[in-house]
Amino acid sequence: MTDYLADSATSPDILGRLADFYRHLDDGQLPQLSRIYHPDIVFIDPVGQHNGVDALEEYFRQLLKTVNYCRFDIPQILQNGNEATLLWRMNYAHPKLNKGQDLSLDGVSHLRIDDDLIIYQHDYYDMGAMLYEHVPLLGIAVRSLKARLKS
Repeated sequence: MTDYLADSATSPDILGRLADFYRHLDDGQLPQLSRIYHPDIVFIDPVGQHNGVDALEEYFRQLLKTVNYCRFDIPQILQNGNEATLLWRMNYAHPKLNKGQDLSLDGVSHLRIDDDLIIYQHDYYDMGAMLYEHVPLLGIAVRSLKARLKS
């Protein structure tokens, strides 16, 4: 279940469509991108920046080819006017990470909405926790460095 905290001047329709899309993310969902994202979407995450809905669709298509699955739980959406913040957990499995076993990663997305479509999305998450910590040898180094920074 997703908690919405929104002001009364905005419609949560687009945010509901977005949450449904990510809950069921797979190749079959990609045609839905144009119902969610503005044609001129600017999508930024630690991997890079993708401009336009076609570039975003190709990014997702390539991403989904490499994973066994990728789904999101979005427990909270905070909305104020044409901006929103999503708190999410990505659940995924990659054949070359963690012996293909299930993994999860927490993150946050900042969104801007225009004409009931997402025109800007910036995802924030720990790339080390998502990827680097699960690569042999590199994972040992990343986890060691994190431990040293804590003390």
